[in-house]
Amino acid sequence: MTRRQNPLSKPQSQLVLLISGEALDFDAISEALGLASTDTRRKGEVINRLPLIQAESDEWYHEVELTESNDVDTAMNDLLETLAQHKDKLAAIKERYTIILRMHVKSDYARIFYRLMPDTLARLAKTGVPLEVSVLSWGRMPFQTGDEEAR
Repeated sequence: MTRRQNPLSKPQSQLVLLISGEALDFDAISEALGLASTDTRRKGEVINRLPLIQAESDEWYHEVELTESNDVDTAMNDLLETLAQHKDKLAAIKERYTIILRMHVKSDYARIFYRLMPDTLARLAKTGVPLEVSVLSWGRMPFQTGDEEAR
């Protein structure tokens, strides 16, 4: 039996650097870290209408889409290298605001595997930025076409 992956079922993953707090200066953060924001929100801004969800604080986001050519370890290393180049400004931002690095993974599959190398973990530790991993898996098996016999 041959199994083929459903191209619509590829994991949709991203790394998100999130800075939140009161009265954020979005442009100053982008300049300080050498990173463009991919999204921003002000406290009280409506995120969802039904049910009503509003931003609890100002939020600055820098998102990196993860693909087969941009794997987690490489993308995280690149982001951490940029942060390391601005470590003094990062430290000043950390004193005033909350900073989190999130990895979001969405997949149809039950098993999802990512590897972070020791040097990446060491770089992450040096930043002092916590890593949150969010996995949404529908737990399905790999895609089978209708013309294949099930065994």
